[in-house]
Amino acid sequence: MTPAQREIYLVIDEWWKRNGFGPSVDDVMTMTGETGRGNVHRKMLKLVELGICKGLKNRPRSIRPANLRVRDII
Repeated sequence: MTPAQREIYLVIDEWWKRNGFGPSVDDVMTMTGETGRGNVHRKMLKLVELGICKGLKNRPRSIRPANLRVRDII
């Protein structure tokens, strides 16, 4: 995992802990200071591809840390 991917993972993890759902690409951009929506989206998809996060295709805010079970939140 690259440092930029780690930063995005930490944002996703913290967002889930606070809100109970995943952040949007714009939320991640705001929290990390990134300016390119495509770059952030690509890094988020790479986290899913690596198995670090899980997410549903074409479902905004569905990305979550892989070790988080949704059943534990409800």
